[in-house]
Formats: sequence, structure tokens, C-alpha cells
Amino acid sequence: TKVLATRGHGGKTLFGRYLEAKNGKDIPVQLGQNVDFEKDGVTIVAKEDGQVLLVNGKITVEPILNLDAVNIKSGNVNFLGTVIIRGNVEDGFSVKASGDIDIGGTVGKSVIEADGNIIIHQGVFGKNEGHIKCGKSLWVKFVQEMKIDVEENLVATDSLMNCDVSAMKNIVVYGKKAQITGGNLFATEEICARTVGSAGGGTTTTLTVGVDPRAKKKLDELLESQGVLVKELENLDLDIATLENQKKIRRSLPKDKEANLQKLVTRKHEIIGESKSMSKEIESLQEHLRELKAAGRVKVEGITYPGTKIYVRDVLDEIHTEVKNCTFYYEASFAKRAKYEPPVLDVSKGPEGYN
Repeated sequence: TKVLATRGHGGKTLFGRYLEAKNGKDIPVQLGQNVDFEKDGVTIVAKEDGQVLLVNGKITVEPILNLDAVNIKSGNVNFLGTVIIRGNVEDGFSVKASGDIDIGGTVGKSVIEADGNIIIHQGVFGKNEGHIKCGKSLWVKFVQEMKIDVEENLVATDSLMNCDVSAMKNIVVYGKKAQITGGNLFATEEICARTVGSAGGGTTTTLTVGVDPRAKKKLDELLESQGVLVKELENLDLDIATLENQKKIRRSLPKDKEANLQKLVTRKHEIIGESKSMSKEIESLQEHLRELKAAGRVKVEGITYPGTKIYVRDVLDEIHTEVKNCTFYYEASFAKRAKYEPPVLDVSKGPEGYN
């Protein structure tokens, strides 16, 4: 907001002599890109999200925030627009943007969230504490020990090691190494790599395709919670039966035991209601997963090592011996194998808006 010039107010010297004051002078405000005056002529508003800057004396809003690095000097970043970081994002810091995030260096055990694409030109070392959440696609060189959620595709040019990944479309690892080792990876459509698992074994690699990863996760959580409720209900029934038998024999119970009996009965009704509600949600999720059109495929150009578990639409194909140049898919309620097919996703185009 521009503060208008005001009239000067006269004063006095230490000796009481009157001093005339100068009136304030109006200073014109120059506007740059993406800003405009309101009707009052003094309020300046941004026409789009971004960073407020003074460029050549003009008030400007830049939709892109440029940083050398994210560390103790910059602090955490939360920006309405696109963020470009030339260097690294150090451990313990977060970068959140409503646009894209482009990181020229590496990422540590950090939180990276964008409504658009995330492009990381080097690697990610999550140390099982970091998290990446992407509204579109993630493009990265390699990732180690990181939790990743993407709304579209995850594309890596080197490797994914011990990662927990959920992708609503595809996971594609390509390049000379193109290896997936360890971790749990979910993709609705395809998971593609050159090598899956490890030659020495010891690390379990689990790939799941043909399911909605969020719905599958929610279903698993509900089934686990319902199992806990069933056990609690069994214990309640035993306690209630014991107290009711005592009541039949004695014709009445002490006040504390009677109060406890009523409390147990109330809790039993609560559990039954909660379990019924969970059952409805479980049925709905199971129906959604059955109707899912994406059949899902795992495509491995090179070797799939023993110890790898591949779930295609919840049907397990466990690898016991080395499998080469193979496509794992689902047909007629069975997990099947065929010759290797190239990925459907064309990774040569690169991220949206990039060469």
C-alpha cells in the first residue's frame, strides 16, 4: 500500500523560535510485471501467485522463486509458484510449492511437496525419514530410502533402493543401471526396470501393479483395525459373561461391578456399530479394486532376482529362480509371464515444459 504525502507541521527550536516544516512530496510508484493498482490508486495487488521483488525500481511479482540452496541460511521454503533450487536441499528442511520444484543438486532427509512436477537432477538420500509428495510426476536420477507419493508417474534414470512408493500411473526406471532393489512399490499401471531385486538376496523387493495404491492401503488399514476390534469384542464377551453369571448366582452385583458391567455392554454396542461401518467401507473399497480397469504389468528388461515378490491385481508371483527379459501380467485370475515389452510411457519426452 502506498502511503500518501502529508502536510508538514511546524515546530520550535530549543530557544523557542518557530520553524516552518516542509510538506511531503508525492513519489510515483512504478509497477512491473503481474501487479496492478486497485481503484483507490494506492493499493497494489498481485495478478498471480509469486515472489514480490523490486526490479529496477518497479514493484514486480515473479511466479518463480530462485534459490542457491535450501539450508540453515534459507530456512524452510513455502512458495505460491514454482521453486528453482540450483544446489542441494539439506537434511531436515522442507520445500513446498504450488507449482513445480526443480532441484539441481541432491536432496537429504527432507520433505518435498509440489502441486506440479518435481525434477531432481541428482540423487535423493532419504535415510528412511524423508518424504516426497508430487501433484503430477517426479523425475529423478536415483532415490535411496525415501517415502514417495505421486499422482502420475515416477521416472528415475538410475535406481530406486529401499523406497516406499505409490504412483497413480507408472514407475519407470531406465538408463544403464535401471535397478529396483528392496522396498515396496505400488503402481496402478506399470512398473518397468532393467534389474529387479538383488543377486545376493537378503533384501525383499515387493512390486504391486493393477491396484489403486491409496485404496489398497486404506483397505489394509481397515482390515487391520477391524481385526483389533474383533479381538476386543471377544474379550468383552468373556468379561460380560463372567459378570452376568455372577449376577445370576448372587441375584445382584456390588455397585462397582454393576457399573463395570454396564460399561462393558455399552462398549460392546459401540464396537458392533464401528465394525458394521468398517464392513461397509471395506466392501466399497473391494468393489472399487475389482472394477479397476488397469490390468497392470511389471516389465523387466534384464534379470528379476529370486526373493522378489510381484503382485498383479493381488495375485502373487513369487520369484524363486532368476527370470530374464520378462513381462509379468494378469489373465483369467492368474499371474502370467511373457516376453519383455518396452514401457508404454515415453520417457524420452522428459517432464512437461522441459526439453
